[in-house]
Amino acid sequence: MEDPEKIRRGKAVWILFFEFLKIATFVVGGGFAILVVAEDVFAKRHKWLREGELSDMLAIIQTVPGLTAGNIAIYAGYRVAGFWGALAALTGVALPSFVVITIIAMGFGMIPMEHPLIQGAFLGVRTAMAGLTLVALIRVWKGSVRDGMQFLLFLLGVFAIIAFHLNPGWLIGGSLLFGVVYCMGICRTLPPAAERKEEE
Repeated sequence: MEDPEKIRRGKAVWILFFEFLKIATFVVGGGFAILVVAEDVFAKRHKWLREGELSDMLAIIQTVPGLTAGNIAIYAGYRVAGFWGALAALTGVALPSFVVITIIAMGFGMIPMEHPLIQGAFLGVRTAMAGLTLVALIRVWKGSVRDGMQFLLFLLGVFAIIAFHLNPGWLIGGSLLFGVVYCMGICRTLPPAAERKEEE
């Protein structure tokens, strides 16, 4: 007799693959757009992740080498079904891009890039991407910027990138160190997400 836990995990692996395949096929806008849809699918519909979990993990997901969409898929997949879940989710999210970009690369010379229809399509896609990125920003903002110090750090980061063209990697690394010192040494309080985890 088969182990029910194995059957559930095997089913979850296939669901992860097909859900991320659908997300990557129909969602335009890159990692932030995929984050918004993945939270709706896996936190609200399937209830496999805590609501807001992917947004809370976004800072760490972005510091890891690789595409944001792929890292989101790996994280969600592993949390739900371990190694095979991570592999299935990553395969699902990467497959549509692989197929579409390969086809475009093969026929790029035949695409009339200056044609009004092509330009209009790109304009529409860029507009949709801006909207999806704004939604992702609002969700991350709600979970990340909770007090005056965090808001000040946000403003300093924006200023450093715009005025001094600071590499975002240095900014993220410095913010990680500052966050540890601030939470443990200065204010001596944990962020709400960490407090929830300790209570569990």
